[in-house]
Amino acid sequence: MTSVQQQIPSTQKALQWVRVSGTNPFEWTTSAPVIEPSELDANQVLIENHAVSLNPIDYKIAESNFLNVNLPSVTGYDVSGRIVAIGNDVQDYKVGDEVFGTLSFKPEKGGGAFQQYSVGNTDTLVKKPSNLSHEDAATLGVAYLSALEGLRQVNIDSTTSVFIPGGSGGVGHFSIQIARIRGAKQIITSASKDDGIQILKEQYKINDVINHSKENVVDRVLELTQGQGVNIVYDSTYLPSSFEKSTQVVRENGSWIVLGDFGKEGSPEAINVAQRKANLVHAELGRYWFGPEQKQLKSFFYDGLTQAAKWIQEGKLKPYINKIIKLEETENALNQLKQGKGGFGKIVIKLV
Repeated sequence: MTSVQQQIPSTQKALQWVRVSGTNPFEWTTSAPVIEPSELDANQVLIENHAVSLNPIDYKIAESNFLNVNLPSVTGYDVSGRIVAIGNDVQDYKVGDEVFGTLSFKPEKGGGAFQQYSVGNTDTLVKKPSNLSHEDAATLGVAYLSALEGLRQVNIDSTTSVFIPGGSGGVGHFSIQIARIRGAKQIITSASKDDGIQILKEQYKINDVINHSKENVVDRVLELTQGQGVNIVYDSTYLPSSFEKSTQVVRENGSWIVLGDFGKEGSPEAINVAQRKANLVHAELGRYWFGPEQKQLKSFFYDGLTQAAKWIQEGKLKPYINKIIKLEETENALNQLKQGKGGFGKIVIKLV
C-alpha cells in the first residue's frame, strides 16, 4: 500500500514541454497535474522539490525528443527535496526523508524536475545529509555524475597531467575538482571570460588557465607540458571547434574523454584521437538506463552521490552556483544556457 502522510495538491506550477522545437518548446502553467500517490510504481517516490538545477540536456531533448517522450511532459533531471509519498516496495526511504539525485532518463509519468512535485526512482536517489543544503545537493546530478563517469574510466595519480577545456562549465568545474581529489599532478583548463578565469584561479586554485578567446590553446598546452601534451583530456564542451584543438594535445597512449554521442566511429574527433594513438573514452549517463550498464545503475548512482556529499562535507568539492532563480524564470534561464550565457558552474531553481 502506498504511504502518504500529508495532503498533496492535485495541480502544480510547472514549465511544461509541449512541442518539439528549437525555439519555443515550453509553456508555463499553474495547473499541471500532480501524480496520484496510488499511481506510483512499486519503487518510485513522489518528491516535493526544494531545489533543482539546469543542464544542457534539458533543452537539447526538447529540440529533438531523442527519447520519444509523449507530450506534454516536463524536462529537468537534477533534484533535491522531501519525499511525500512512496511506492509499495520502497523499503529504504520513508515519507519525510530528504533526498537528492537524478530523475530517470526514461520517460515516466510524473517525471521531470521543472515542477513542484516530481516522480523519482529510488535507484538514482540518496538521502541528503542534514548539513548539505538543498541548493548544493541539486547540483550533484547530471553535471557532477558526467564528470565522475568520464574520469572513473581512466587512471589518475601523482604523475598524471589533465587538460579540461571549459573549466567554467557545469561538467568542467566538477571535473577539475575530481581530478584534483584523485591526485593529478597537473591540471590545465580553459575559459573565455575574465570572471571565469578569476574564479578558476582564486577559488579553485588552478594555476594553468588558458584564455581560449585570446590564446592558442594547442600551443599553450604544449608549452605548459614541455611539448609532451597531457595524459588525459576531458572535453565536455559539446563543441567540434574545441574537439579539433583538444585532440591535438593528448599524448600517445593517453585518453581523450568526450560526452554523449560525440566521438562516434568515423567522426573527425575519433579519427584525430586514433591518429594520436590515444584511447577514446565516452562519458554517457544514458548507458545506465539504456545500455549494458543497467545492472550497475543503482551502485553507480548510490556510490557517486554519496561520495559527492562526503567530499562537500570534507571541503574537497565545492559546487559553484552562479545564480538562484524562481521556477517561473526557468525558461529564460534555459535560453541563456543555450546561448552560452549561463555563467560559471550551475544555475539552481529554489522552490521551497
